[in-house]
Amino acid sequence: MKQTGLVKEVLLLALVILPMVYLGAIWNSLPEIIPTNFNLNGVPDRAGDKSEFLLLMIFLFFTNALLYFLFRYVPKVEEDETTAAEVAAHVRAYYGIRFRIHIYLAVFTSLIIYLVSAGRELFLEKWVFVGVGVLIVFIGFYLRRLEPNNFVGVRTPWTLKEVGIWRETHRMAGLLWIFVGIGIIVGGIFLTVVSGVFLFIFAAGALAALPYIYSYRLFYKTQG
Repeated sequence: MKQTGLVKEVLLLALVILPMVYLGAIWNSLPEIIPTNFNLNGVPDRAGDKSEFLLLMIFLFFTNALLYFLFRYVPKVEEDETTAAEVAAHVRAYYGIRFRIHIYLAVFTSLIIYLVSAGRELFLEKWVFVGVGVLIVFIGFYLRRLEPNNFVGVRTPWTLKEVGIWRETHRMAGLLWIFVGIGIIVGGIFLTVVSGVFLFIFAAGALAALPYIYSYRLFYKTQG
């Protein structure tokens, strides 16, 4: 089977990179001190310098790049295991979810940059984490109903081997992503930027590792 389309991959990479290109183009015009939190009267009660804002943008870029590489790997599929029609349907679904994710993050990140450049930074650091948390919750709901395929999802040797293990693992992974997404939303509201970034790094490790471990344990449990 041929690998994923080059043109589509270039477009996806452009969506990953363009917000940072936009940030680089207007970086010198941004104010040195940027309000990041406001009280109920709309008066700034917290501000940070440009380096703190850059940390938030690196966080969003890292999230976008992480999701790109997470979905980019496509295991080899034997031709006699999947019909041409099934492959075409899976490819459409595969690129559909990837483009939705990266369009969302590209637009969201660019909007944050624009609001800062225009002096409209209302609840800046909270919106960043809320936006990422909402995306993770969305992916969680998507994973819960994802049918077995060789293109997207928790594609371990054990989920690809048995349909039952695939479905149990994706139910677990979907709930995990939903709860982690909610945790990032809530945590982002109350935590500082640095604490929120560390929370996300820990959460990303859990999202990647726990479904893999779960599918392994489930497979060997079914083997007796």
